Amino acid sequence: MLFLLLGIRCKETPAGGEEDPTPASDHRDTTAVLYDGCHHSTFADTTGLAHDLDIIERKLGLLDPGIRDHLEAVEITYYTFTDSAFTTCDTARVCSGILLVHACMADEVRAIFDGLRRDHFPIAKVIPINRYGLNADSTGWDDVASMTDNNTSAFNYRSKTMVPETSKHAQGIAIDINPFLNPLVRHGANSNTHEPPGAHYDPERPGTLTRSRIMKHLAPIGWTWGGRWRRPQDHQHIEKAHPVCEHLREKVR
Repeated sequence: MLFLLLGIRCKETPAGGEEDPTPASDHRDTTAVLYDGCHHSTFADTTGLAHDLDIIERKLGLLDPGIRDHLEAVEITYYTFTDSAFTTCDTARVCSGILLVHACMADEVRAIFDGLRRDHFPIAKVIPINRYGLNADSTGWDDVASMTDNNTSAFNYRSKTMVPETSKHAQGIAIDINPFLNPLVRHGANSNTHEPPGAHYDPERPGTLTRSRIMKHLAPIGWTWGGRWRRPQDHQHIEKAHPVCEHLREKVR
């Protein structure tokens, strides 16, 4: 299994030198509290990924070897926020984090996040999703906890509601970015629901995905954004639309 388990690290940007990665805070209060750096994670944070996946497979069935044997831990660099209310991008330091994706998409994922960093698009944190534990019935890692923590993540072997094919997150070809700022919105007859609960989508806010901010990085390489979907609108979600990879044997829609 190709778990290239790189650590997440952050360093202060040296004066007049290259920007190097440092660790982000994970406050969730609504009052602006200064971060004391990027959230720090290490190799130890990925310990147990394979064991967890074995447990999930007992519930959902075996993951296709074309996915399981070709997962890659990609180190990406990004700017974070200056405060816990997510109001301002902190360009004084560059953070780094790990996204677990299908190896066929690794270079494209790096290119997307390189583009976002050049645009000074802030990202709250990037932490391997196994840090949030399994969900209650062990049919995937705890996506609700990760979303509520505004954590950006990619691979998660989980079921896909009401359709038979493997979800794109389970194939390692989808990423959720700043989910607390970019909720999934389900439109009902009388009201809308937001996932994660308590989240609100404000396109004027730093760290929110909009067509102008994200599509220039996605369209040229065949990725798409869930914020363009009619129902539901999944503002946090980006995915490879039609992957071409010898290891991805399943036909996806």
